[in-house]
Amino acid sequence: MKKITGYIFAMLMVFFALIVINLGVFCYLSLSTDTHDRAGSVEKVSEKIVYSNGEYIADPSISDSFGKHFSFAMIIDDNGDVVWEYDKPEDIPNSFTIKDVASFSRWYLNDHPVYTWSRDDGLLVVGLSKNSTWKYMVELSIDTLSAIGRVIPFVIIINVLILIFVPILITRKRIADRERSRTEWIAGVSHDIRTPLSIVMGSAEKGSVVEKQCLKMRNLIGNLNTENKLDSGTGKWTDEKIVIAPLLRDIMCDYINTYEPEYKFELLIDDKAEAGCIRADVTLIRRMIDNLLNNAIVHNENGCEIKVSLVPTNRGKVKLTIRDNGKGMDSQKIKNLNARIKSNYLPEHGLGIRVVKQVAKKYRFRVRFSSEQNRYFSSEITI
Repeated sequence: MKKITGYIFAMLMVFFALIVINLGVFCYLSLSTDTHDRAGSVEKVSEKIVYSNGEYIADPSISDSFGKHFSFAMIIDDNGDVVWEYDKPEDIPNSFTIKDVASFSRWYLNDHPVYTWSRDDGLLVVGLSKNSTWKYMVELSIDTLSAIGRVIPFVIIINVLILIFVPILITRKRIADRERSRTEWIAGVSHDIRTPLSIVMGSAEKGSVVEKQCLKMRNLIGNLNTENKLDSGTGKWTDEKIVIAPLLRDIMCDYINTYEPEYKFELLIDDKAEAGCIRADVTLIRRMIDNLLNNAIVHNENGCEIKVSLVPTNRGKVKLTIRDNGKGMDSQKIKNLNARIKSNYLPEHGLGIRVVKQVAKKYRFRVRFSSEQNRYFSSEITI
């Protein structure tokens, strides 16, 4: 729900930003394509028309303004009569009322866009050809409208892409920051718990109940920290060469020293698997193996036999098997355990197995579980 809310909020922000940007684009198009100063041009035309000795005389250069910017011109005296004209269309009358003048000075004159300029001897009206300029509350030349028409499809496509991807990027950034904060918080809590836990473990006698419970707590804290880093992608993992056989022996020695005689351990490493190695983070590989061993211990509190083997496969890989002869589980639970891991799914055997599957996914190991109730539980990882 938080992801959806964050995405909607980001989309609204981007939407309003796009409105502002689009208005700016259209204003720029209007200014860049409609470069003709109408008012200034009409004034210049008026200056080139002089009334002298009872007649109007137009400067010959006035023709430069027509054909480029205007189509016709006329002067209306105070009585509303046309007293001078230049290429006036036939559909435009020779006299006007005050109401007519008020109307066409704001809109159109018989569908001709017109512009006016006040003179001492009347009103100069300069017009354009029909369908050349859109003129209402605002006015845009046909060139401007054409430019906008050409740009609109691209603007729509760009807007859609921005509305889709920018909110996603913003949401991901916010989620990443939140996950980073969560990771730092969990790491801090884990560190604070480890210190008193180490003191308790150091004070407990070897093999005592207190020590074993402390080991469980330490393993749980480690799994919580590792799972969070793997799930959020915030972990910093090394890439080093790991020879599996000696690492496995080292781990087994720790468990034999801690959990025997309640639990019996057996380690078998095939000669051909002695040199088997991978490139990975050693803490993750150790965590994966620890969790499989702890799984056998935690779910068989009365003790069991745990057999660990490392053998080569026919594809140049090695297979690690950890098998106990304890309680096991039914077929439905095994099916759930072997299903693809989901973000909100905690496997039947808890957080430890989830971390095992996450590590296997990270390094593309094949992990498989099998079991039979009251006979065995087996974990196989092809490395």
